[in-house]
Amino acid sequence: MHTRRALLFAAGAAVAAGKPRLTLTDTPGEKLTIRYDGAVLMEHRYTAARPKTYIHPLCLPGGEPVTLDSPHDHVHHRGLMVAWSEVDGIDFWGETNPGRHGQIVHERFERLRSKPPIEIVERNRWVAEGRLLLLERRAIRVPEPTGGATWLEWITELEAVNGPVKLAAGQHVYDGLGVRVIPPMDGGGVLNSNGTATIDKANGEKALWCAYHGAAKTIVMFDHPSNPRHPNPFFVMNNKFGYLSAAPTFYAPFDLAAKQKIRFRWAVLAFAGEPRAEALNARFRAWI
Repeated sequence: MHTRRALLFAAGAAVAAGKPRLTLTDTPGEKLTIRYDGAVLMEHRYTAARPKTYIHPLCLPGGEPVTLDSPHDHVHHRGLMVAWSEVDGIDFWGETNPGRHGQIVHERFERLRSKPPIEIVERNRWVAEGRLLLLERRAIRVPEPTGGATWLEWITELEAVNGPVKLAAGQHVYDGLGVRVIPPMDGGGVLNSNGTATIDKANGEKALWCAYHGAAKTIVMFDHPSNPRHPNPFFVMNNKFGYLSAAPTFYAPFDLAAKQKIRFRWAVLAFAGEPRAEALNARFRAWI
């Protein structure tokens, strides 16, 4: 059995030997894996066998996951994902529920930086019913964890390539960047940059950041000032299961003209412990 001291010694020896603590490996056609000191920090899944590209698991620096992929109650909840419940009337969020569905298909990687900070730049095609509705350029940047926390930055740029496109929530206010948490975190609590600590008030409230916490773990989403309509609302729930979404079309759609682009920049933080407003405000200020 590995003791904590032995693991720390091994990590220190790796650093002394010049080996990076943060690494990126590719399983071609399936996933990219980012590890920290040998433990999985996150996996970016881009297999054609899934109707989306997404991150799962997202882990704390020691390898403990905080995300859930395709649970039986909502099979379309895939870890940490960008999707929309209505793109010109087509659902890119759901997968098996009644209605018209699209797919977010990996096209290619534009850039893979394997040295810290890790950088993944990907091209995706949002397709439905034989039509290409959106081209996505997605950039994910991951530095070495600090302070016992996992941090990533997610930038999605969407282009309406073949004509006007409406990004909307339809009858479902969740959209944008969403995360389904592990079952022990269900029934958890919330805290946002306004100091709101109740689910009912935080759901739909505009904020700089929103944190969901449960089972002594926290996941936070940050909304960058460069985003359209910043600060944007967040969708959050804890009844039956825990879910958090940075939801820019919670209240109103975006209408993209042909060839128009829209860009969203978010950051995600995961750590063990409860959220503290002063620490998260400091993180936000440092980020921007």
